[in-house]
Amino acid sequence: MHGTVEVGTRLEPQVSWPEEGAALTMTAGAPVRLMIFLRRPHHLEVDAVTAAPTRFAWVDGEQAGLLLYRLGPVLSWAQVPYHPHFASPEDGPVGVDAHGAVQIVLVDRDGETVRALHRVHWPAEFADTVRASVARMADIPFSQTAYDHVLAALHRRYPTLEDMLTDRVDATCTAT
Repeated sequence: MHGTVEVGTRLEPQVSWPEEGAALTMTAGAPVRLMIFLRRPHHLEVDAVTAAPTRFAWVDGEQAGLLLYRLGPVLSWAQVPYHPHFASPEDGPVGVDAHGAVQIVLVDRDGETVRALHRVHWPAEFADTVRASVARMADIPFSQTAYDHVLAALHRRYPTLEDMLTDRVDATCTAT
């Protein structure tokens, strides 16, 4: 999943992507990649990818991680779940880049075309928190049931992302 992407290019046809929502990869030595898939994204959504501020929050649910993100001043918070078990072995070992680099890619789901691309950096403290969480999850046996249960419990207890941001996150940052 860590191939080269550029604005205007199509994604590799043999790779499966979510119908809507986002995908998150964390590979040691490569930027974290947040891929957002929308059908016919509005120009405000395209512009938001590169608009400041780019904000993130991390929730360590022990059996699952949640990356919350807000792009630009107009769009609301969104989320993507994560577990290192879902990483593709051919991408290499899981981890967070030493410099906290994050590549944000907006894909028009209908044509699987990259519409926007932006690279930011997480502050060291935030990157360290995510790195430690991902390493811990990679070291424990994966359970799909536990993963699903943690995500469902988080959403029951914190019905909105604003609730989660207020009461549950382990770290927050504004990327540079």
